[in-house]
Amino acid sequence: MAVRAIIPRFLLPLQGPLWRGVRIPLSQNVLVRFASSSDRSQKPIVLEKPAKFNPPSHGSRLKRNTTPKHYGPQLTPSEIAARDRKHYPGLMAPEGTWSHWFWHSRLLHTFITMGVLFAMAICTFFMNYAYNSPFKDLAPPISDLWRQPTYFFAAWKNVISLHEKDKATKAREHRTRHLDDIAKRNYYMKVHGIEAKNPVTMVFGKGEEKSEEELEAAALGRELPPKEDSEEKSAQKKKWLGIW
Repeated sequence: MAVRAIIPRFLLPLQGPLWRGVRIPLSQNVLVRFASSSDRSQKPIVLEKPAKFNPPSHGSRLKRNTTPKHYGPQLTPSEIAARDRKHYPGLMAPEGTWSHWFWHSRLLHTFITMGVLFAMAICTFFMNYAYNSPFKDLAPPISDLWRQPTYFFAAWKNVISLHEKDKATKAREHRTRHLDDIAKRNYYMKVHGIEAKNPVTMVFGKGEEKSEEELEAAALGRELPPKEDSEEKSAQKKKWLGIW
């Protein structure tokens, strides 16, 4: 559908053909066709499929081993050396400076790392005794390390020795109680005729079984009388292929 509308003069281009010797009166009507036309008989416009994007400025891959080109004379060796020693803000320190050696020295960083780990291990070792030992009240304060270093180390040595002795005593008592419980359990099972189901003994067979007197002595903490028939038992041993 075509609609006639008047285009104001100030909206027309200044260098257009209408301004070159052709004057349109104000009352002239210009045919304007709007996009929203009611005529639907025409086919829709199909745009052409664009080709693959290939930027014209450079290829798909840059050339290797190419240095950037700059316009001007070549730099002299003194200028190149001065440029390498110059420190630019935001970049690493140039070679030959103390900052470059500090940040790139593997030996220095290894020494710092191992020193920190060793200090943490020593601190953890002493803090363990200072917080978990029953003799932590005897531990000297850290201020005595500078005033009385000899007394400081001697007191810590005493605390560590007392703690280790107490730990060994508790471990020995715990093991003794455990063995007593096992002996009493075996004696009870022997008296009441209860057989323990042990998968090891079921597969490989039972070893030398203890007598009731031995189990009773072990349960009650008694000492067994010396055996008199040790020679008789040694004489009753059987030979295996003629070898004792």
